[in-house]
Amino acid sequence: MKKITIAILSVILFAASCSKDRSILLGDGNPEPDPVEQKDGFVAPDPTTFDKLGTQPEKKTIKSDNDLPFIGKQGTRVWLYTRDLKLPNGGAVTYPFEIEVLELFTPKDMILHQMPTVSNGRLLTTAGELLIKAYKDGQELSIANRVNSTQINVPAKGGRVDGFMGLFYGEELKNGVVDWVPADTSRDGQGGVIFGEQDKYTIFPSRIGWINCDKFYDFTEAKTTISFTSETPSIDKILVFLYFPDLKSVMQVYKSVSGQVPVGRNVKIVAYAVTEDEKYHSFLQEVVVADKHKVELKLTPTTKEALMKYLDGL
Repeated sequence: MKKITIAILSVILFAASCSKDRSILLGDGNPEPDPVEQKDGFVAPDPTTFDKLGTQPEKKTIKSDNDLPFIGKQGTRVWLYTRDLKLPNGGAVTYPFEIEVLELFTPKDMILHQMPTVSNGRLLTTAGELLIKAYKDGQELSIANRVNSTQINVPAKGGRVDGFMGLFYGEELKNGVVDWVPADTSRDGQGGVIFGEQDKYTIFPSRIGWINCDKFYDFTEAKTTISFTSETPSIDKILVFLYFPDLKSVMQVYKSVSGQVPVGRNVKIVAYAVTEDEKYHSFLQEVVVADKHKVELKLTPTTKEALMKYLDGL
């Protein structure tokens, strides 16, 4: 049987204004179609299957200090100098070199790139995620010293900074998942510096790679988990994400059960799947989080365009 590549993203959108459970259909407004009834042919999704649908990295050749800062399309500014970089063998770097920056500032991009905002299972409120890389003749560069002149400016959402935001670095775990680890930004720490001023966050990092401007979400509500089931495909072949719009936070669900989430919040569940011939299916539902919440995922036909438009609206 022809292989079908299926990846299902479940996004939970909390909006305080919703009070009833309801399903949403993407498409032309026709009556609700029957759920997908394919019984086999599903495969585990590739972690990069949907990267191409999201924001892509931007690249720039830096020929001298005068070419800095690098300015991203979403407003990120990066000052990265040769004096602060080193080759894989520890050697010095000379101009020219390449800077590559990926800006993930929207829930859509965090979902498509599978980059949730979670630190050791705890929800984070984010001001934006960055992946910063540098190359010289195809060799990836790194920061030579923890104390350096590298600077990053991240635009504040709505033009207002949050004084509680901190600096986090992405650490890739053995299973390929990136976990956000808080940097030691204390006076004696060597993890870097972050502070907010006017309409931006200024970061002096001790390293490049995955960098996040976040703060922990402290629960005041009761906590619970959300369990997901699916008859077809099996749950181990499904990608599941939870999005909290009031927290600006994205959580990925592993092995069918979410991490700790707040009870009583309104939730929007989004699931989608795509076949090798690029036929899309989705499942959307608004619910209110209940204690020990359970959700059965069922897919109906949609289009890539309709799904991307929906994600744009998150």
